[in-house]
Amino acid sequence: MDERIKEHLKHLKRYYLLLLDAKKYEKKYFLENPIIYASTERFLHLAIESCLNIGNRLLSIYQFQFPVETPQAYSDIFRQMNRIGIIDDKFTDRLIMMTKYRNRLVHLYWKLDNEITYKILQESIEDFKNYEKAIVAFLKNHPIKDTESGDWQ
Repeated sequence: MDERIKEHLKHLKRYYLLLLDAKKYEKKYFLENPIIYASTERFLHLAIESCLNIGNRLLSIYQFQFPVETPQAYSDIFRQMNRIGIIDDKFTDRLIMMTKYRNRLVHLYWKLDNEITYKILQESIEDFKNYEKAIVAFLKNHPIKDTESGDWQ
């Protein structure tokens, strides 16, 4: 497996586990504690960035095996991943929603709604685990040529 992808998968797993810890808080406690909801926002952001980095790396590697269009926006990374068979349509839609939330975290952070963050935490963090599984499954079935050594992995 490509070393950069492996490293990003490790980071993604770490953020996922931290989000699982945050998921345990009762809603009232979560909403009243800025340290809890702010750290959750940050770990969501980092997990989403990891997904984007993994996807972008995969596309850059597979552009030599599949016709892959260069993503113009973050959501295009997931659309291209869908196009080459890494993720299905339904999951692509979920990941695009994740990207929209990432944009809100980064560009409209002062307008974040902690209720929405809590809802995402309770209902959507398994998407990170499912993303990891999809990546690993795809890589097992589609060996890639290591661009540095020239070996097939």
